[in-house]
Amino acid sequence: MRLADIVALQEVTPRSVTVWTEALRAGGLPHVRATVAESSAVRRGPHAYGVLVASRFRLVDATPISAAGWDEKVVSVLLRTPVGAMAMHNVHVPNGSANDWAKVDVLEAVFTGLSGRNWNQHTVLCGDFNTPQCELPSGQIITWAQYEDEEGRFRLSRRISGKSGLRWDAAERNILSGLQLFGMRDVFRSLHGYQVAACSWAVPQAPRTPRRFDHIFASDRLKTTGCEYVTVWREDGLSDHAAIEAVFEGERRGSRSMLR
Repeated sequence: MRLADIVALQEVTPRSVTVWTEALRAGGLPHVRATVAESSAVRRGPHAYGVLVASRFRLVDATPISAAGWDEKVVSVLLRTPVGAMAMHNVHVPNGSANDWAKVDVLEAVFTGLSGRNWNQHTVLCGDFNTPQCELPSGQIITWAQYEDEEGRFRLSRRISGKSGLRWDAAERNILSGLQLFGMRDVFRSLHGYQVAACSWAVPQAPRTPRRFDHIFASDRLKTTGCEYVTVWREDGLSDHAAIEAVFEGERRGSRSMLR
């Protein structure tokens, strides 16, 4: 049994939110915020799925990051942890294959929203970002604006659905590596480097192409002491995604906190 202090979920629906809330509270996480409610009108399609944060620590609603018309895909909270205040943003970026440029709009909105935040407090951004396409052991990130040519080189698509491939590429890279401008890092790669392969989702049909779509980004003052993908839940068919778990220590004299 994994004893988490904080849990962030994506693809929560009005039909499942009550079950999740009750189960999480029974597991010791009494403070819950979700972008959907059981009383919500049931929406169809990609807008039917919301996000949720549950915490052992007291939390308050925070000014959410804009999601460019996909407000159910972002929940922002301020947590009162033993190591101080922590802003947490749980995001589910719509995939590009079904939603085209909506993916780019949400990625850009999240990045812009983070740029104006208070960096004197701990900050965590987590969720399903549907990027990158792949990562090479060299550390090279391949976005969904790129393709592999006949010689095995990755090239940038000039146009995607009539718009700039460069803009699409930048939107993905701003999240995957550009958050360093704000003093935030990819906690898994900061701990393991790019020599360690990782997968949080795989194409169901053969060949099974591994994708590391799910990420946790954290401000540098939150020291990462552990981070791993919990694949057993995906392998057992409980979800089509693996969970990602990170353990942090905050820099505060005389205090130590483990956040999962």
